[in-house]
Amino acid sequence: MSPFRDPAELRLVACCGLALAAIAAATLGVASSAARAQEKRAEEKLEQATKLEQTTVDVVATRDTQIGAQLAIADALGYFKDEGLRVTPKWVQSGDDVVQLLGSGAVPVGCASTFGATLLAAQKMPIHAIAGLADIGGTQGFVLAPGVKLSSPKELEGKKLAYTNGNPQVLILAKLARLFGFEFAKVTLVNMQPSEGVVAATKGDVVGLLTFQPNLYRLVSLGGTMYATGRDSWVTGTHEALGPENRLLYLNSMVMAQDSWIKDKPNTLKALIRAFNRATQLIATDRAKAMEQVQKQVRIDGDALAAIMNVNEYSSALTVPMGLSISYLSDWALSIKRIPIAVAPEDIIDPRLLASMDPSLVTWKPGK
Repeated sequence: MSPFRDPAELRLVACCGLALAAIAAATLGVASSAARAQEKRAEEKLEQATKLEQTTVDVVATRDTQIGAQLAIADALGYFKDEGLRVTPKWVQSGDDVVQLLGSGAVPVGCASTFGATLLAAQKMPIHAIAGLADIGGTQGFVLAPGVKLSSPKELEGKKLAYTNGNPQVLILAKLARLFGFEFAKVTLVNMQPSEGVVAATKGDVVGLLTFQPNLYRLVSLGGTMYATGRDSWVTGTHEALGPENRLLYLNSMVMAQDSWIKDKPNTLKALIRAFNRATQLIATDRAKAMEQVQKQVRIDGDALAAIMNVNEYSSALTVPMGLSISYLSDWALSIKRIPIAVAPEDIIDPRLLASMDPSLVTWKPGK
């Protein structure tokens, strides 16, 4: 047989090959189109699942380094905008203002302390914590007015102290009373805004001020004397760092949201959490840049700001110590009839959104 094939046979083989190639291409084309359609459906499903339910959000916070730091940073550096959100910060003077605005439903999201959260939960308000902000016990304290000297905390009996209703620093006074044997009820507490308290102390209208930073710093800079914070004491005349079991105050700050938003607008809240967490990471990795943004809102000396922010422990996590803080605050508030019922951590903390984003950020569990 000749090794060379007949041209007609070759043409037939070629035609058959082309036909098979066309069929294969068509098959691949159909498969490719099907794959693209499937991919598109998956993308649309993902887009629908992550679509922001609402892009405009009001967020209330106190203008300080404990509650409002991440809000100030995220707003100034466009972190909210990067998430497709238009956030309007609602700056207020005290935690009581935060409680009132959240409790009335005037704002859907707020940055609050565990004390404010306890007050809300005791009234069965439909509001829960969805992420952490910071451990802030060290920036809550008690400053004596300029010229005031105490040989013993018992000398506070019969004296006036400025404080702000709804704020937890009064717990420091209550614990000092138990430790040093004076009667808490014999100290007159005068309710006023923190800035008013600084003025009242400098004028001698009160002998001291229970408040938070930067108001503590402001009074000290005007001649006041630091007496105690949640983590430190100067009561004996020398500085004493208090161990975890001996702290005068356990306090954390958290991002809180209306339950209706947690249920119906989870993607919007997740976007908020991402922006807040990004601000928290900036505090950890580039403190100078973070402080620059916070200073624009708090408006205090840079060195003082650094000292204050270095005391706070910033984290987005929902932690076991946060739960302990709530239990501690509830026990005290119930004992003085500040709240009508006991509050458990699970009455405040809702970890579901944060856990779905990063389970490692949720170390608190119900019952702990």
